[in-house]
This record gives sequence, C-alpha cells and structure tokens, in this order.
Amino acid sequence: MTETLAPPAGLAPRGTAFWATVAGSYVLDPAEVELLTEICRALDDVEDLHRAVAAEGRTVAGSRGQPRAHPALGELRATRLMLGRLLAQLQLPADDGASLPSPVQARGRHAARARWGVDRGTA
Repeated sequence: MTETLAPPAGLAPRGTAFWATVAGSYVLDPAEVELLTEICRALDDVEDLHRAVAAEGRTVAGSRGQPRAHPALGELRATRLMLGRLLAQLQLPADDGASLPSPVQARGRHAARARWGVDRGTA
C-alpha cells in the first residue's frame, strides 16, 4: 500500500483539494511532486485573482480616471496559461489510461488531420 503525500503547507482549499485528488490516485516521483506543488499554488492564485475581480469589478480607474481593465485579469490569463503548461508537463493519464496530450501534441494532431482531410470521428 502506498502512503498518501501530505500537501505542502500554505495551500488554500482549491489547491489542497487538487493535491488530495492527484496524490491519492497516483504514485509520483520527486519531480512530479514539485510540479504538483506548483500546480496547486497556481490554482490557489487563480481563486485569489477571481476574488479580487469579483470584489473590485472588471474595470478600475486608470491614472486619469478613465476605466481600464482590472490588472488581475491579465494576471489571471497568464496564470491560466502557466497552469495549462504545468498540467501538460505532469502528464496525468486520461480515463482510458493514455497520457493526456500536451497542447503542442494536440495542435500537431489537429494540423495533421486538417492536412490529410481526416474526420475527427474516424481517427
């Protein structure tokens, strides 16, 4: 029986929940534990950014009083992109046991299908 890894200190509820799901389902090597730690922290950051936008609105006053996008929206976008990359690096298996494709693999597969005229339903 494998022992469940304890989550790192300081994780908020969303990060802790994801940690429990992954660490309770997979045996991870040290590099994967580090990736999982950063993924969980990023998930918590996303929640914090969502709360900031919810509390302060999607726009804020600029230097001259003009409305401008809340700075948290840009950070949210960047954090989501980083989160996607980290999840791809972790290479968690899909429900059918195959590894989930990285964004690069998915784009390559899409390009190949388009080039060769292959229907999505037949490949």
